Amino acid sequence: MEASQIIFFILSAIIVVGSIMSVVSRKLLHAATYLLFVLIATAGLYLLLNFHFLAAVQLSVYVGGILVLFV
Repeated sequence: MEASQIIFFILSAIIVVGSIMSVVSRKLLHAATYLLFVLIATAGLYLLLNFHFLAAVQLSVYVGGILVLFV
């Protein structure tokens, strides 16, 4: 296995587990935190595919929106 495949599987596991936990969680702050992890891992997948602009947009727009939700 190559390093990029291992990183892909780790990011995919974070996305799947974080998505399930975000839906199942009863506390809003916990659900938003899990969604934050999902969005960061999605940006990591974009970086793995060499879509740097899309990863930057993902981090600035969506993760920034979750941080505003925290405030």
